Amino acid sequence: EEYNNMWQKVRSIWKFVGEHYLEDFDFFFLGGDDLYVLPQNLRQYLKHALSDPEQDFFAGRRFKQTKNVYFNSGGAGYTMSR
Repeated sequence: EEYNNMWQKVRSIWKFVGEHYLEDFDFFFLGGDDLYVLPQNLRQYLKHALSDPEQDFFAGRRFKQTKNVYFNSGGAGYTMSR
């Protein structure tokens, strides 16, 4: 695994999730293997933060690369609604 190719790995992960699990869950989380998450706390937060999981939702750190190009920081992890 090379750091410069990480975007390809993430793109492949989301493609797989979209093809196989999109209708099975309301939210999806992606984070590094050195990340500690308490799923029950995340679940409670999402339950109160959003009344309709069909709405577009993003929780995490987003960086601005250029004027109109943003990317999500995978290190801290992020959650998106379907």
